[in-house]
Amino acid sequence: MKIGEAQKVYRQQIGLLRGQKSDFVKQREENRKKMEEARKKSEEQGVTFELSEAYLEREKELQEKIDELSGQINKNEKTLDDLIEQEVGIFNSMVAEQQGDAMREYGEEMAKCLEIARRISRGDRVPAQDEKKLMDFNMDIYKMAKEMAAINMEGEHKEWDSLWGEEEKKEYDDPYEASQNAETNVGMPEGMEAEAAAGTEGNIE
Repeated sequence: MKIGEAQKVYRQQIGLLRGQKSDFVKQREENRKKMEEARKKSEEQGVTFELSEAYLEREKELQEKIDELSGQINKNEKTLDDLIEQEVGIFNSMVAEQQGDAMREYGEEMAKCLEIARRISRGDRVPAQDEKKLMDFNMDIYKMAKEMAAINMEGEHKEWDSLWGEEEKKEYDDPYEASQNAETNVGMPEGMEAEAAAGTEGNIE
């Protein structure tokens, strides 16, 4: 299952469990309200109030359901947190890699531009595209190189090929999409495996 899909499933399951827990909490409050009404009625009639076994059993039953659902919610929330950590880890790793590539490319570009400046300063001839690269990189360095070239006009000068070949722009995956679509070993939430299996069987003709 993909991380993004797993997060969606767990969020839905947590919402469902919270809804069920809320229903049981309401039922427990109603049961307690009935117990309180029975107590008041007994006092009004001057009768000693004794808790009915039915009320106590219902209270225990509802509390057990609430505790069970609370445990399931906590477990699913922990799994969801783990999924988010997986997504963030993959996202950050990809961003760091892309930033590293960008810094490396910048360093290579700078080294080439400084070499172009050195060649121009000696009065050598470089391709127009290399001059433009240097101008785009740093106009001040370009101007200084041209000034030095004017001083070094005499003597023999080399003609250089371009330091840049055909450039291919590197394509990067979108970190968010990649982290959402990465596979996770997290399975379906507890209680949903049976539903998923039943759905699969129902589709078999």
